[in-house]
Amino acid sequence: MALVSSISVIFIASVVIYFFGKKFAGASSNIGDYFKLSKSVKGATFDAIASSMPELMVALFSVIFFHKFEVGIGTIAGSALFNLLVIPGICVLVAPKVFTVSKEVLSRDALFYIISVFVLLVLVLYLKVWGIFVAIALILIYLFYVRKIVVQTKRGRGKRERPKEIVLMKELFTAFWTVLGMGVATYFLTESAIDFAGILGISPVIIAFTIIAAATSLPDTVISVLNAKKGDIDDATSNVFGSNIFDILMGLGFPLLIYYFIVGPVEIVFNHLEIIIGLLGATIMLFYFFADDNSLSKKEGIFLLLLYVLFVVYVVFVGR
Repeated sequence: MALVSSISVIFIASVVIYFFGKKFAGASSNIGDYFKLSKSVKGATFDAIASSMPELMVALFSVIFFHKFEVGIGTIAGSALFNLLVIPGICVLVAPKVFTVSKEVLSRDALFYIISVFVLLVLVLYLKVWGIFVAIALILIYLFYVRKIVVQTKRGRGKRERPKEIVLMKELFTAFWTVLGMGVATYFLTESAIDFAGILGISPVIIAFTIIAAATSLPDTVISVLNAKKGDIDDATSNVFGSNIFDILMGLGFPLLIYYFIVGPVEIVFNHLEIIIGLLGATIMLFYFFADDNSLSKKEGIFLLLLYVLFVVYVVFVGR
């Protein structure tokens, strides 16, 4: 009975997150257009931050309410892998034109994403206790990334026209209540996933890396796929990188900072290093595909999807 209950809550919470994520996609896009942001900037900021709210909330809930910060790490690593392999794989199949990414996205968003992955790898390898200095370091790196985006936004802001039909307060209200809805659903998703892991007798990190990560990545998927269908390739791709950057730096840094002031440093028990190494390997592979002409073919997209499935199967098998 407990197993059926956990699975039911996980399924319902995932559907709710998908629903609110889809609603938010429209509001986020309109807000970005209202402020006349370029496609790549909007994807790396409004789209990325909002669609990453579920991952941030999982990390926050897992450390404050469930005292399992490793669940947050597993979710964020799993979500990053999902975003990196599944979303581009789907986007390249639905895009109406060649999936070519601008140099701006690769030189700005992709560079900071690589830095974020290396920072996460170093922290997991060498620090078993994370305190205020780790939290501040993660947040400062993200703020530096945002500063770079702000500088680029000021340069190109006047080049785009603001759509007259957009009502800012209406879009902000929609964004607010959809984020609240995702927050409630994410709490129950986290609780049920941890219970589910206990029932099966496996590490909660494995459930976080697979089930929670896939569920919380639905808003990212919705936003990127919708942009790809419209032919906004930079928007779709910068959302992937920007979301992963936010997940790793703010998704871990902010909950860690809050927890530090409430309780103190967090002892990290993360025995699944293959997850972080796999994330790094997937990152290298994706950049290899983009190396020649900044584009991704449909065959490469299908390969990314298959690679994700194989790696998830491997992690589940190892974590049994």
